[in-house]
Amino acid sequence: MYMKLKDLFIYKYTSRETFSIENADESSSFQVQKNHGGPTLCGNFKKDCNTLCEEFSFGKSGDVKKREFTVQIGEKEHSAVLFFIDGLVNKQLINDFILKPLMLKSRELNISSFRGVGEILLSQSEYKETNVIGELCFDLNFGSAIMLIDGAKKAYSLDVKGWQHRGVDSPQTERIIRGPNDAFSEQLRENTALIRHLIRNKSLMCREYKIGTISQTPVSVMYIENVANASLVKETMRRIESIKVDYIFAAAELEQFLEDKSVTTLPQFLSTERPDRASRALLDGRVVIIVDGSPFVLILPTSIFELNESAEDNYLRYPYVNMIRAIRWIAFFLSLLLPGLYVAVVSFHTELLPTGILMSIISSREQVPFPPLIEIIIMEISLEIIREASIRVPEASGSTLSIVGALILGQAAVSAGIVSPILIIIVSITAIGSFATPNYYLGLSARILRFLYIFLGAVAGFLGIVAGLFVNILLWTDTKSMGMPMGVPFAPITKKGVPTALFVPPVWKQNERDDYVNPKRKERQSFISRKWRG
Repeated sequence: MYMKLKDLFIYKYTSRETFSIENADESSSFQVQKNHGGPTLCGNFKKDCNTLCEEFSFGKSGDVKKREFTVQIGEKEHSAVLFFIDGLVNKQLINDFILKPLMLKSRELNISSFRGVGEILLSQSEYKETNVIGELCFDLNFGSAIMLIDGAKKAYSLDVKGWQHRGVDSPQTERIIRGPNDAFSEQLRENTALIRHLIRNKSLMCREYKIGTISQTPVSVMYIENVANASLVKETMRRIESIKVDYIFAAAELEQFLEDKSVTTLPQFLSTERPDRASRALLDGRVVIIVDGSPFVLILPTSIFELNESAEDNYLRYPYVNMIRAIRWIAFFLSLLLPGLYVAVVSFHTELLPTGILMSIISSREQVPFPPLIEIIIMEISLEIIREASIRVPEASGSTLSIVGALILGQAAVSAGIVSPILIIIVSITAIGSFATPNYYLGLSARILRFLYIFLGAVAGFLGIVAGLFVNILLWTDTKSMGMPMGVPFAPITKKGVPTALFVPPVWKQNERDDYVNPKRKERQSFISRKWRG
């Protein structure tokens, strides 16, 4: 059998004679699982049992279990069946609070009606009655047990969740010196409870959604009703309700479905694993989105300046915060522009350097065979490879890899004359500056744009870098987060936002919330919050 050259580039389906797997039936369509409305139970016990067995894939899925027993109601024995998924439920709860009361106490207490099953026999903390098959399927897959009793009008959905999961732990990506050390986990209810533990107010709302026609991933939207702007809440819910996708597993995936622009490198939402930071955002009039299975929550809207803030800023005195924020911005611009500025100076603007520094650079580059552009591209790509490799290797080998890459390879490159010593300093300062950026996605944005500024500096010197920076600022200020420009409070300028963005006042002077979020409640505290000073 001869292969044509075009077969290497154009894929064709294999014929049925040589392909052992039959093509799928294109006429079949996926049935979307409906949690409200849709098919219901008919009321006949045997038919309903067969229907639930088919819907729950009992006999096909090995983890779907069925327990048959009898319940005495009045003078008659009624057949009953209990469905649950092994691994998602707490079997001790099923034995102690469902099976034992129904099988033993029903005979002792002599229950006269089906109403007494839920009111007297079931001591479970939460249960509901429904006959919607889609709702029963979702509850079963979410850790509930489904019970059907002969003669009952509806099935019982009993909350017996008990799967193994990671508990509340310390933050891994947002470690701080002062402040609480608890972090979000992968459990939706634990995350909402951590926020409610900090905000003990009846105005804190939690709207529930399910995203994904197959996965049915629970999502919670939290906001404070009398603080958050109604238009922001409405727009958030509109975007979530309009998402049509088969599955979604993490907040990072949901973020891409909600963002205004996908081509920009700037992150349009703030993600955090700290309950205290999410609670502060809620109190400032923002909206928090929690996705089941993800330890990170989304805060929206956000601005460029908030992306470069740390959770620790709220626990430091204002002189320390202002100094640290200034250092962060210096580090960010160094990581973004320093390599490009080096290429521009060496290639076009050597007259700007003092004679001593210029002679030092020239002497260090005498043995280097590459132009500045190729030289710095080699080092930057090597740095990115080392950074990515240090993340992927086991934690015990990460420090060893960093030492080998930074010290041995760097020194060997200088000794071999591939790069100059001054370039090693430039790349090292750039790497350290990128590590000082608290937001991971903002740091990634700087890493991508850094290569663009290197090429602009090599082509047009300072003029190319200034032109690129001008276009970059225009694109970033044109980016919006849930309809709010991310350049606020500078582009557009707001009356009370500019002073606090440049200089953080003492906490007792932070009397009002950010005006660019347009919250319902403008004041954060009394004008004189320290009344003890008279």
